[in-house]
Amino acid sequence: MLALATLAGCKEDEPRRAPPPPPVVAKADACASGGGKISDAASASLFPRAVGGFCLDPNGGEKVFGEGASLPLDGICDMFDGECEIYKGFNVRRVVEARYVDGSGTSATIEVHLSKFATTDGAYAMFTKRVVGDGDPADEATPRALDAGGAAALGLGNSYLWRGLYLAEITYSDESAAEAALKSASDKVLPLLVKDMGEKLPGETSLPAAAEALPKEHRLSLGIRYVSKDILGVTGLGGGAFGYYRDGAKRYRVLAVQRDDDDQAKDTLASFAKQPGASKEKGIEGGIVRLMHREGDSPATEWVLARKGKLLLGVGDESRVLLPGMTAEEHASISLSREEKTSRLRKALSGS
Repeated sequence: MLALATLAGCKEDEPRRAPPPPPVVAKADACASGGGKISDAASASLFPRAVGGFCLDPNGGEKVFGEGASLPLDGICDMFDGECEIYKGFNVRRVVEARYVDGSGTSATIEVHLSKFATTDGAYAMFTKRVVGDGDPADEATPRALDAGGAAALGLGNSYLWRGLYLAEITYSDESAAEAALKSASDKVLPLLVKDMGEKLPGETSLPAAAEALPKEHRLSLGIRYVSKDILGVTGLGGGAFGYYRDGAKRYRVLAVQRDDDDQAKDTLASFAKQPGASKEKGIEGGIVRLMHREGDSPATEWVLARKGKLLLGVGDESRVLLPGMTAEEHASISLSREEKTSRLRKALSGS
């Protein structure tokens, strides 16, 4: 009896765990009144109340972090799964989290994170990190371009939208749906939401100057990665745009750096010339700088760089297709020769 009493006492002392929350399921008439409303005055006009059979959650519950908000900016660390330092590095100032529910009553939801950055360059850089990141735009899994806002992309159950100072990250979720069904459903509604938000967001739709300077011929769809600092690993050199290209079997990249004046562009080219192993060559007015660059454990890539006025361009190998141990013939079959790089660099500068 004593033993039973002791066991009973232990069970009573154990903390009781609350049952897990039930999955969110909208009522069949959730959107009957037109959908919910965003209570944050600064961003209310940027979210459509209803689109494609979904509507803002009538129960509200959006969260706002940062400037002019009740929640501190550091709160995005939990929301972005520990990536808050990346957003801060691109000077994010404000983030709004909102949810859409399915008006037909299914468990499908759409989560929207709308971030506002201090500069257009910061917002666009974060967009390209999400769409391209460290991947290869030629991969089949890469999101495809959408016609909305300044730039937009549609992936598997998610979408990204950039315009001006804003980046919208949109995720479609339905735990009850198989992957094929989720893709089919999200492909129908996400482009509608992206287009609507792209029209509502303020700001320029033209790309930052460096990205706009990249040649369009042979460039892959969504094949731009914008970086804010340390181009080609040169500390303190500032930002620029990388374009990803494919011409037949050949792959290559183009780098564009836009400076405020000619002298700054000269200084940037001189900084590249000071890198270990770099050399100066002739062939283009103002001279060419040739250097080798390595990304992590990838094989080294060759780059040739030159400038015209305040614009600096470079043509280099595509590191994503280079593999350790490649023979010279294998390398040559998928990469441009030095002469081909110089030729394309000259053409790009003449057309800038």
